[in-house]
Amino acid sequence: MLKGRAGLLAVVALSLPVAAAGAQGSGPMSCASAPAPQMAAFDTTRVGELVGAFEIIMIDTTSIRGSARQHAGKLALWLQDSVPRRRGSTARRTQKQFLVGSYDAAPSDTGEVWRRMASRATDAPGAFWSDGFIRLGEFGQNSGISLYPRQVSANEIRGMWTTSAGIGIVVDFTGDREPDEAGFFCARRMR
Repeated sequence: MLKGRAGLLAVVALSLPVAAAGAQGSGPMSCASAPAPQMAAFDTTRVGELVGAFEIIMIDTTSIRGSARQHAGKLALWLQDSVPRRRGSTARRTQKQFLVGSYDAAPSDTGEVWRRMASRATDAPGAFWSDGFIRLGEFGQNSGISLYPRQVSANEIRGMWTTSAGIGIVVDFTGDREPDEAGFFCARRMR
């Protein structure tokens, strides 16, 4: 993940079930791109309700191999009063505080980018709320992941994700645009 590669965008069905380790004894977690019937549309005025610890699965629907890859880990989100210094220009307040956090990737995802996402430092947290999304890692090409919550319930968040930082495009040595990794995610609140 987070390495450039050329290829075609794979078309993936709207409902792709994937199983992964579930929250403490609650069984396997399934993740589908479609919202569950009991979920409501995400409202950015209620960002503070995202505080908590989650198990998360990100399904990569841009895989050029024809099958979806997945990334898994644990996401912790909390509120703090101080602005994250390194993220000061892009971190946004939720009411009077900043939503920040950390992401601990599963052992299959390694490297400096993933380690930065795990930072719990108040001045440089590994995750932070920005304009309508949670950024894991840094801004910049191949430096992080943006999570866009779309549906929520008391115990789950579902949405879309991308590695695109929204600040430019990357081309390979032939001049073709390299696709950003992207897909959908499910996050289950841990008890």
